[in-house]
Amino acid sequence: MDHTFLQSARRAQLVDAAIDVLADLGAEQASLVRIAECAGVSRGVVNYHFPGGRRELFEAAVDAVYDLGRREVQPDTLSAQSPRDSVASFVRGSIAFYAHYPRHLRALTAIYTSRTGDSLRREERPEHAAEMMATAGLLRDGQVAGQMREFDVTLMALTIRAILDTAVGLTAAGADPVVLADELVSTIDAATRVMS
Repeated sequence: MDHTFLQSARRAQLVDAAIDVLADLGAEQASLVRIAECAGVSRGVVNYHFPGGRRELFEAAVDAVYDLGRREVQPDTLSAQSPRDSVASFVRGSIAFYAHYPRHLRALTAIYTSRTGDSLRREERPEHAAEMMATAGLLRDGQVAGQMREFDVTLMALTIRAILDTAVGLTAAGADPVVLADELVSTIDAATRVMS
């Protein structure tokens, strides 16, 4: 077997273990020893693949969750028939992702809400900035197409992000994701569409 393939597979295994430990115990308790135990390897194996320690491993976990989210949400968002439909698909897809991958969202939340020395801030992450730019771009496209009223697209993208952040908690608490998505799509559409 290819050495690089084996290294990639081991790194992916360790990231999955980190996500499990973060989801169960939170960032403060997610030590490299616990992550190694969860993966069934020694701490030395974790240190070898993540010489930057917890921070590097947490960064890899964040990357993995965002990559999974993009794979789940982007296809329908990008193939929608109009900018307005793209925004609706983004919201629906995001909520479906939260419902299908609750452990991943708990792990991501644990990382972002941690107050340890190696914690990460969502606002400083390039994948978050890219998501916000993409959302603002969808809104701008809706304005150009005449489907959405004039508003500050950056502020509206932040508003949609805040709504989706709330949806993470509601979904985790057992809200029906389809009903929740329907309501939130209606709310966002009412806030953005051109008034007739």
